[in-house]
Amino acid sequence: MIISTLSVFNMRLLFVNTDLGYGGAEKMMVWVANQMAKLGNDVTFLTYRDETANYQPLSSSIRRIHLQLERNGGTILGLLKSSRVLHKHIKKERYDVAIAFLSPSQIRLIKACKGTETISLVSQRGDPYYKSQQSGIRRMVSKWMNKCFGEADAYIFQTRQAMLYYPQYIQEKGTVIANPINKLPRTAPRKADKRIVNVARLDIKQKRQDVLIEAFRMISDKYPDYILEFYGSGDDEQKLKQMAGNHKRIFFKGITTNVVESIQNASMFVLTSDFEGIPNALLEAMSLGVPCISTDCSPGGAAMLIDSPDKGILVEKGNPVALAAAMEQYIMNPDKAELCGQQAQDVNNIYNEEQIASQWNEVFNVLVKNRRHE
Repeated sequence: MIISTLSVFNMRLLFVNTDLGYGGAEKMMVWVANQMAKLGNDVTFLTYRDETANYQPLSSSIRRIHLQLERNGGTILGLLKSSRVLHKHIKKERYDVAIAFLSPSQIRLIKACKGTETISLVSQRGDPYYKSQQSGIRRMVSKWMNKCFGEADAYIFQTRQAMLYYPQYIQEKGTVIANPINKLPRTAPRKADKRIVNVARLDIKQKRQDVLIEAFRMISDKYPDYILEFYGSGDDEQKLKQMAGNHKRIFFKGITTNVVESIQNASMFVLTSDFEGIPNALLEAMSLGVPCISTDCSPGGAAMLIDSPDKGILVEKGNPVALAAAMEQYIMNPDKAELCGQQAQDVNNIYNEEQIASQWNEVFNVLVKNRRHE
């Protein structure tokens, strides 16, 4: 249900994070805060670790607070200290809802809201299935964090599959809201060239560019006019370059300052991740009308975007043979590929910013309304 562009209540909202870093979760959190301020709410954004990262543009109408409570890395003592200070601040300011997106801040915030009238809402951004596969000390920490996570008052999940990972009592307090589309206008009419592109952090463990390199090798001799381009940087850049070896048609282009011009006329965009939330790079490529192929990565974000064969191709993750076959399908059927790209642009309507902002605003209004009538 889409609600009015104005809040039912003039709500007091607190967003809490370690800093204003460069990551996707921070970017989305700031976007939500800015949208809620735009809709007339009283919004505060609080950070509590070394203020070295300040990459996200907060609206001038948002109250900005930095409390130097911890150094980067975090400790148990830091957690306890931060929770106590946050508790005093929340109790004094009497916020309606306090929001955190990432695990360190979620734990501190949930504990800080205990004994106050403020509703704790946490947004799950990663892949809980992947975290459950960890071993040793990481598994113990993950179990403890899941226990703390389960004590929040309300939850936002990016996909239904992510929400279904958790017990029923958490699902009953959860809502699924996707990321909004960062609509990027084309700078030129669509004219497909013979480039296969990937935009992602160069990370073998998650992004799996190694699978794309192997798949491209399988078909590159058959289609000598096609090239493969990687846009991005990361710790595994040298490993991936070694995997590519002396292949003359695999290029590492580095970080692009203009994603649109880099990918808008590629013959296809390929995402090879094993796990993602909502794959923003895939969403942007679809919005530009680029034919897309993606692994069916956990926990279901890519499948939510490519929800029909008419909008793209989903392949099994970690399977270079299936990926090579999908790429060859587009190469051999360019008209079909272009039609998929055109129909994929429907994401511009489904995930536009106004729709997603309204969904967030509705959740806050319902929570506050219910709390005020208790």
